[in-house]
Amino acid sequence: MNQRHKLGYLLTAFVALSIFALGLLGLHALKTDLNTYKLKEKNQAENILEALDVEIRKKVATLTTSLKKEIEKTKPESHKTDLTTLNCNFTGDCPADMDHLTSNPATSLVVIFNAKGDQLHPPQETTGQFYPEARALNNIAVPLSSAREQLNKIPLMARIEGIWTSFLTPSGHNLLFCWVGRDNITFCSALNRNWLISHVSALLARQFDENSPRHIRLIDVHQDIIWQNRKQQTRQILSTRQLASPLYFWHLEMLQVTTDIPYQYPFTLIALTIPSACLLILIAFALFKNQKRALKEANERANFAASISHELKTPLTNLQLYADLILKQTAKSAMTDSDATMRDISKYSNVIAAETARLSELVNNALAISKGVRNGQRQKTKANPNQIIEETVTRLTPLFNQQINNISYDLMTDKDVMIDRSALEQILVNLLDNVRKHANDERIHIKSEFENSYLKLEIRDWGTTLKKQDLKTIFEPFQQTSTREKNQEGVGLGLAVCQQLARENDGTIKALKRTPGTSFIATLSIKELN
Repeated sequence: MNQRHKLGYLLTAFVALSIFALGLLGLHALKTDLNTYKLKEKNQAENILEALDVEIRKKVATLTTSLKKEIEKTKPESHKTDLTTLNCNFTGDCPADMDHLTSNPATSLVVIFNAKGDQLHPPQETTGQFYPEARALNNIAVPLSSAREQLNKIPLMARIEGIWTSFLTPSGHNLLFCWVGRDNITFCSALNRNWLISHVSALLARQFDENSPRHIRLIDVHQDIIWQNRKQQTRQILSTRQLASPLYFWHLEMLQVTTDIPYQYPFTLIALTIPSACLLILIAFALFKNQKRALKEANERANFAASISHELKTPLTNLQLYADLILKQTAKSAMTDSDATMRDISKYSNVIAAETARLSELVNNALAISKGVRNGQRQKTKANPNQIIEETVTRLTPLFNQQINNISYDLMTDKDVMIDRSALEQILVNLLDNVRKHANDERIHIKSEFENSYLKLEIRDWGTTLKKQDLKTIFEPFQQTSTREKNQEGVGLGLAVCQQLARENDGTIKALKRTPGTSFIATLSIKELN
């Protein structure tokens, strides 16, 4: 690299670092503005909801004070137990001195007890004769009993202020308010839920209408919306607040209506936009250069693989031709000559013929990979997987050359099936050859089994454990692992061929990390014989 190139790289690095630093400054400024804005919005929302809670509490106190005065006007000792009185309570057809009890929409039921605890209203002797009355009393029986017990446990002045409790009906939570009034008489009033909602909603509506910049919702414990001033769907919740007693079963929510942030300092946008644009241009230029270099390397690899394959094909063809001639000649001699040497020559010639056929298949696979095409539909023939495995390993024994002398088996595929014999042999040869080159150990375990409509083949070694990044790229063409790089024999096509053969047989192949070593597991589709 000349001085001019060095200077260019240094200037590029300096400009890139300057832009990057300016971008970081802009991002920091933007983040600061965002956080400040969000914190300000959240604090404002919390303050508004807190003020609303106080106003609602005051409103409820005002309403109940007025309600207490209205209810205490009644004269329980003058209540009659005739049909007219009961009918008044639930139809509104009341005498003049009781009309204020039931015509008021604030209450759904009023119950009154004397100092001894006797029920004065509704009269006990007629309770149950009218279904609405019985149902109303039954709904508040539990909270009514609880409120009376609480009243008896607190000081007299607190009894005058009253006790709140709630009870649940299909329409939602309802309030029961009990207090001790004049002549030590206990009054209990079940507030009308709709009446209470209308007053609270009116209070909120006076401040927040449809044109308000705020989005306020009143929610119950079941997340049902009781009131809201807008009808937008999903919005970010700025703040929530549970209402104080007695409306603890309701809570207020304030939602963010707009996400526009008022920037007070243009430097924030300038410091972020300009560096970002420059950085994007640099990234695009770098990606273009990298893509161009990657395409060039891919083409070089493909051309290299194609050239090597074509260069090897001619001598392989001649080797196979002359091996066949040797087989024919030694076959004739073996029939007349009993010399052991001739039998060995015949055996070795068989190995030569088989190996040259395998290498031819390997060259064809390398050509297919270099061209990026598949060989088409694989042909299945009747074969016994156990025999294929044992014959292949026996044929490869001279190739191992004492590198691997401890091979154990766990073969559970001893029956004839329809299988791609060539693919199984090629995968087994490539996996064993990979172990021979890289495992640096003398042990191999071969396991086979049928799994549904597939043959599962596992080759386990006890060599160096593969790294995690190698497990992801080991089956890509021309890839060499980072942990098994001492032996550079081969160009990284063996496992890629295994993967292609497995895929063409509707199967898979994967590498699993062992301690120590690695397992390669391949599956091939088969067809059972009837």
